[in-house]
Amino acid sequence: MARKPRRRPEREVRKIEIERNVIEQSLMDAKDFLKDNRKAALYSLVAFLGAIVIVIGAVIAVDIVSTRNNLRFEKIIEEYEKYSAAGDTEKIKGLTAELKTFVDDTWFGFAHTMGYYLLGNMYYVQKEYSEAGACLVRYADKQPKSSLAPLALLKAGIALEEAGDLKGSMEIYRRLADRYSESIVADQIFFNQGRVYRKMNDIVNARASYNRVISSFPESVYAQMAKKRLFILGGK
Repeated sequence: MARKPRRRPEREVRKIEIERNVIEQSLMDAKDFLKDNRKAALYSLVAFLGAIVIVIGAVIAVDIVSTRNNLRFEKIIEEYEKYSAAGDTEKIKGLTAELKTFVDDTWFGFAHTMGYYLLGNMYYVQKEYSEAGACLVRYADKQPKSSLAPLALLKAGIALEEAGDLKGSMEIYRRLADRYSESIVADQIFFNQGRVYRKMNDIVNARASYNRVISSFPESVYAQMAKKRLFILGGK
């Protein structure tokens, strides 16, 4: 004997019909809206597609510019290394000026940011200490989380110290002490800070900086140097 097909409960059938009616009604409403607002819908679609085209175009343009900038940057660095090895001072100065123009002409990307770091080091080698400090600080401002940031600021502090700008140098060391006291160059940060305090005749803070090196980094070569500086200052 054939089994009778199982009938859905009346409540379930009614639920399905209601849900179907809601969907159908929504589609009809959407259809009516598009019919009544055909121009607005068309304009919105065109605007949406236009925005997509603009975004895609921008991404492609950025990629093209980045590639071109990287090639230009690499060429400058390769030539700088070549002429540095040859000791050609005039070529080195010309390439330094070219790199300065490059970072001024660009505004984003790895090459632009790293350009400031390398330019700072190039100026430092040429003993143009104020320019070196400015470029290295600029790099650290742009990449504060980079592992090179404390190294850049440390060298900037030394550069300004060499330039005779002790106040500017101390500002950098205070920044280093606040933000990078746990970095791999922390011992040198506090040692250099003590040295600049000494040059500024701030003996109290010079001693404090040297003692911090000794207590926090007892195995560091700077701890031994700090002990000698404390001895010269005549106190602990």
